[in-house]
Amino acid sequence: MYIRAIAFLLTAVSACLLGSGSTSAADSRVTFEKDIRPIFKAYCFHCHGEEKELSGALDVRLRRLIMKGGDSGEAVVPGKHAESLLFQYVESGEMPPDEKLRLKPEEVALIAKWIDQGAKTEGPEPEGDIKPGDFLITGDERSHWAFRPIQKAALPELPQLQKENGKQPVNPVDAFIARKLKQNGLWFSEEADRLTLIRRAAFDLTGLPPAPEDVDTYLADKSPDAYEKMIDRLLESPHYGERWARHWLDVAGYADSEGYNDKDIIRPDAWHYRDYVIRSLNADKPWDQFITEQLAGDEMVKATHATAQKLVDQDPAVCEKLTATGYLRLAPDGTGSSPMDPAIARNQVITETVKIMSSSLLGMTVGCAECHHHRFDPIPQEDFYRLRAVIAPVYDDQKWRMPASRRAALMSPEDKAKAAKLSAQVKELDAEHNKVKAEVTQLIAERVLKEVPEADREQARTAYETAVKERSKEQADFLKQKYPMLDLLVPGRLHLFLARFKDGNDLKKRYEDIKAEADKLRAQIPKPEYIRVATEDTQHLPQTFVFYRGDISSPEKDLIAPGGLTVISSKADNTFELNDPQLPTTGRRLAYARYLTNGKHPLVARVLMNRFWMHHFGQAIVDSTGDFGSRSSVPTHPELLDWLAADFMEQGWQLKRIHRLIMTSRTYKQTSATHSEQAAAIDSDNRLYWRMTMQRLEAESIRDAILAVSGDLNREQFGEPVPVALADSGIITVGAGKVSEDHRELKRSIYVQVRRTQPVTMLNAFDAPSMEPNCERRVFSTVATQSLALLNSEFMRNQSEAFAKRVHTIAGKDADDTKLIKTAWKLALSSEPSPAELQALEKNFALQLKEYQTKKAKQPREEALAAVCHVLFGTNQFLYVE
Repeated sequence: MYIRAIAFLLTAVSACLLGSGSTSAADSRVTFEKDIRPIFKAYCFHCHGEEKELSGALDVRLRRLIMKGGDSGEAVVPGKHAESLLFQYVESGEMPPDEKLRLKPEEVALIAKWIDQGAKTEGPEPEGDIKPGDFLITGDERSHWAFRPIQKAALPELPQLQKENGKQPVNPVDAFIARKLKQNGLWFSEEADRLTLIRRAAFDLTGLPPAPEDVDTYLADKSPDAYEKMIDRLLESPHYGERWARHWLDVAGYADSEGYNDKDIIRPDAWHYRDYVIRSLNADKPWDQFITEQLAGDEMVKATHATAQKLVDQDPAVCEKLTATGYLRLAPDGTGSSPMDPAIARNQVITETVKIMSSSLLGMTVGCAECHHHRFDPIPQEDFYRLRAVIAPVYDDQKWRMPASRRAALMSPEDKAKAAKLSAQVKELDAEHNKVKAEVTQLIAERVLKEVPEADREQARTAYETAVKERSKEQADFLKQKYPMLDLLVPGRLHLFLARFKDGNDLKKRYEDIKAEADKLRAQIPKPEYIRVATEDTQHLPQTFVFYRGDISSPEKDLIAPGGLTVISSKADNTFELNDPQLPTTGRRLAYARYLTNGKHPLVARVLMNRFWMHHFGQAIVDSTGDFGSRSSVPTHPELLDWLAADFMEQGWQLKRIHRLIMTSRTYKQTSATHSEQAAAIDSDNRLYWRMTMQRLEAESIRDAILAVSGDLNREQFGEPVPVALADSGIITVGAGKVSEDHRELKRSIYVQVRRTQPVTMLNAFDAPSMEPNCERRVFSTVATQSLALLNSEFMRNQSEAFAKRVHTIAGKDADDTKLIKTAWKLALSSEPSPAELQALEKNFALQLKEYQTKKAKQPREEALAAVCHVLFGTNQFLYVE
């Protein structure tokens, strides 16, 4: 009954889709490669081709295999979908048998259409004997846009653009964008005003609003290259690295806690990797080097698990390379939190690390191939385990090292010298303390022996002065039964006996004063910091096998060699040695890193450039930033993406150069305020970039901007994360809402502790990502909790009051209401209020002042100004960048 109902419904839908469309739609040609094979791959290959045993003896991986039929006979009758068994099964819902994998009505209709058109292919299919279980990658799959070699096309020539540009050379970005605009009957919007541009650029490059003095400098500069100089100043700001590190830390999955389960143990050492990223970006470290250091910094300096600490002690330069490998230690890791099943927890760490590597560097969902061949992309299950083999030596599941055992200690030469000197002094004092304590113990023993009857005294003395472990049974029994005080009297229990004697306190003071002096010096000994590192234990080389259906207890027999994705190139080109004889390590990760950054890999530079573009424009050229596979979004400007990727590699993988290129383009400098009905009708989503898209600030930038405008921002860089805690109000706050004497709670948000189970409430409200295991693209929502966070939190109230004090300081004590409001507006929004905006705020200020005067506040004017400042923090002009 149920199956008949589904069959009736699907038949009706199929008839509707096949018969009611336009003539052109009905006549459109359906081919196996483009239209049908992806459906079968998603739903059918697992049972009908990719397992060694064919279900029903039917293989659907190729058209010619389908035409052979199976146990039930002929599967497809070309030209007659209703008579084709394959169609009958999928239409009825009998296949696939898993209800979760039912075909969509439009997919069923497409199969019917294909059969009716003769069940054709677009071209010749692979020949030869193809066995069940063999993984096939078709030519069509290899020709997918993301897998093709990166080609640097010639720059489009547009006379109109060159004419408008005058003598200035055309920016390559503009050349590609202009061509697509012109093809669609569109053109660039006018350039944004200077105030808009500096605010846009400042948030783009530093994540902070421009300082008033920087705005004044830019506005006062009338030279032709004033804008370019402003961009260069921002790129040289130490805050640049903080801003762009946040983007990379998202995709790398950075967190200050282990995650995995509710224990969510703190990672006290992860922040060194965060600081490494900030410093690397500030220094404009080439990205090929940046990537290689993170994947194989230890192999670059020939460090192993046994030698890493010694190398760090000998050469501080080694430290940077080892700190970089913290990238491979960022995945959730519950192995140190007593998981219910340690083997599963270990496997999960490795799996999540492979996911982070593949999504951040390859833009591919390789993790989907852990248990079976990828449902949509040409990624065999073997490929997942080839990547797993690359990192296996640092994640040896047979000789597992807990998180605390994957560290190296850091100390400066000065601290090492100081520690050695103090340790020697402490050692001498400890020896003196033990000596004096032993002497006092002997003194007490003599007094106790005097109380022993003379007949037993010599025997008692001999037994007592014999070391406890060396006493005969007779001696031990003698003391325990007759003189237990002597049996118990040892330096460790001396304090139990001193009270019996009048001079006990004096005797105690003899050795305790020495101990106090030793403890004081001991507290001054510099303690090492630790970095999380990925190193290999050369004493054990792990082997990697495919787990049958992902089951760790069912490894298959064939050993898997380390390598990259099969679809990218032949295995000969992307398979690496199990053990490089030229290195003390296996060399696998170093070989893989060099393979990714050799300038020929089709994914890495495309993925990076697509993200860089997105962070500037708010939307990517390829929307699916973490998935460049067969179901990815189609690039809006594929030639531009390839040109930028190729240029990026050719010019030394320098990111700051790319910033300059993009941000000096006409495309970037457009206003977002253009309102064109014609353009909106053609391109409502602005995918062609006929104007700039307004963007909401990210969660961290909102908090940082509030602190910067209020004047409370602590700009100190680097160091241990600022802890988060549950405040009395029930929300997670930075430092539990309290500000310490050093104001560390007011540092930039990148320095705030990232707890996987305790996200800061305000940041969470504004869509700060959850690292499970990483975030390849942030989402932006508009929900009521955001307004509540801005209106009701103690943080916002405190910052509004600080903002008001700053306004008073800058405007002067005698400033009138208008000047105060204009000053506040300029500090918050880097511009001047319009007459209407000024009038509205003056009215609001007057109402607030009257209210506070009625309540007999101590400082009503200051309170009213703080309320106005609070309003400014919640405006769209503050929360969005034009």
